[in-house]
Amino acid sequence: MPQIVWTEKFSVGYPEIDRQHKEWIKIFNTAYDKMMSNDMNTISELGINAIQEMLDYAEKHFAFEEAYMKEIGYPQLAEHTQIHISFKVKLKKIHDDFQNGIRQLNSEIMKIVENWLVYHILSEDQKYKKFTLSD
Repeated sequence: MPQIVWTEKFSVGYPEIDRQHKEWIKIFNTAYDKMMSNDMNTISELGINAIQEMLDYAEKHFAFEEAYMKEIGYPQLAEHTQIHISFKVKLKKIHDDFQNGIRQLNSEIMKIVENWLVYHILSEDQKYKKFTLSD
């Protein structure tokens, strides 16, 4: 599983959201690097810290993105917000599993996060980009 590399196809046409997406990709890539380079003794702590950082960033980013969608009158705001909520619930469950020793940071967990992040930006977020371009 390679790192996520930002390309212009990820751009939603709003510089601050693009910057936040780049930052989230950086957080993901840093967690991936740590997972690949550490021994099993530190993986559990790494998992908790990495997922917590992603949760914290999700809260901040989703709030900003949802405020932007509200500002532009995006008609699918409620659906998009529900997708955000579902992902936060999934991340929280993974985080809790790490804390309870049920899971460890591994490529399967990182793939779940990677798939969601890439799909969300390239599919769901592109919908509000198209909406802004159609106005």
